[in-house]
Amino acid sequence: MNVPFFDLRVSDLALRKELLDSVEGVLNHGRILFGPEVDEFEEKVAQAAGTKYAVGCSSGSSALYLALRCLDIGPGDEVITTPLTWIITGNAIAECGATPVFVDIRDDFNIDPDAITDSITTKTKAVIPVHFTGLMCEMDRICEIAKKHDIHVIEDAAQSFGAEYRSQKAGSFSSVAIFSMNSMKVLGGYGETGVAVTDREDLYEKLKMLRYTGTKSDPAKIITNEAIYVSLNHKIDTVQAAMLLVMMKYLPDRMKRRTEIAIRYNQALSDIVLCPEFRKGDIHALYTYAIQAEKRDQLMKHLNDNG
Repeated sequence: MNVPFFDLRVSDLALRKELLDSVEGVLNHGRILFGPEVDEFEEKVAQAAGTKYAVGCSSGSSALYLALRCLDIGPGDEVITTPLTWIITGNAIAECGATPVFVDIRDDFNIDPDAITDSITTKTKAVIPVHFTGLMCEMDRICEIAKKHDIHVIEDAAQSFGAEYRSQKAGSFSSVAIFSMNSMKVLGGYGETGVAVTDREDLYEKLKMLRYTGTKSDPAKIITNEAIYVSLNHKIDTVQAAMLLVMMKYLPDRMKRRTEIAIRYNQALSDIVLCPEFRKGDIHALYTYAIQAEKRDQLMKHLNDNG
């Protein structure tokens, strides 16, 4: 039997109907961009993340790029992050003209706060901790280091919507944080979607302009769209927001079930491999179940050969 790593089919007929109904609602009102579902989705994401504001974007990649842009990170700046991440973390930094500075991780796969301290220079503008596979970084120490050195924290929470560190939600520790809601994520849409969240109104207003080609709408319509910044199109589609509103209803049960399965794996595998941590006061989003093994390559080959 071949078990797929991801199975993105919608086999639940009741869920399929809800999703199709949500799309039909968008087609009926016709507001394909910035429809009411986008406003509702952003409000619910901000509430779930424990922040004041959320800005829907076309992808998590766009959200991270815009997070860097809204903090004026650019040429000559350095941004500290981890190499154990999807390539977009480094790409977004480089695309802004800044230099990614990669530092080591700890046994939990997350960035080492001591390594952050050792790598700070006069050029350091920000640090991007990545909550790898949904297990949050040691955010109290990272925020303390950032405050001491007057640098920004940008949480790359692409894999960790719904996670918590010491009962505080992912996305609520930083100047700006980002989530990915592409189809593979725990809260996954049906295509590409991302969100940037913040508590700062000035950054919220700037993010909204940056996602829409750097423009600001004129209510008087004297100027259709006044260009404030140089940017591209990073808007969220209403259809994605509508479908994600459906999926948000099922997220608590989905996360609960993933945790139950992961605990069962830990009980069966902890004597064979190093299993994911479940720390008191934390919630692991469990984007994936990542293990460490002494003979990694041989184990991977065995698993692939046997489905």
